[in-house]
Amino acid sequence: MKKLPGLDEAFKKAKVVFMTTFKGDEERTRQMTNYNTELGEVIWFPTEKDTRKVTDIKKNNKVLLTFPAGNRGEYFEVEGEASFASDEEVLEKWEWWWLYWHPAQKERFWFPREKDERRVIINIEPKEARLVKR
Repeated sequence: MKKLPGLDEAFKKAKVVFMTTFKGDEERTRQMTNYNTELGEVIWFPTEKDTRKVTDIKKNNKVLLTFPAGNRGEYFEVEGEASFASDEEVLEKWEWWWLYWHPAQKERFWFPREKDERRVIINIEPKEARLVKR
């Protein structure tokens, strides 16, 4: 993927990104918490299997990630291909993700390191980035 000026910095700053999936001609956009620290080869988001985004991705793996650029009225759009992590990767990353957002719970909370059929991680491989100006 070609890197654009300011893309990496904007992605790192964006604590929330918009993920768009597609159901036929319909675009479905929702907010996703972004704890990824860089726009690398794979961007991942934990979720649960019974969500519309998971259903959409199973039928069409094209996704768009949108987040603010450096200037007002500009944003970056990253087009990518989504897939789902293996059960082993989900098990490895899920506890880390939960405690990242709830660090005070680490001493009080023990997250069972067992397979939970509801959990899934969406991996997105970025393919193309563009700067969009309104």
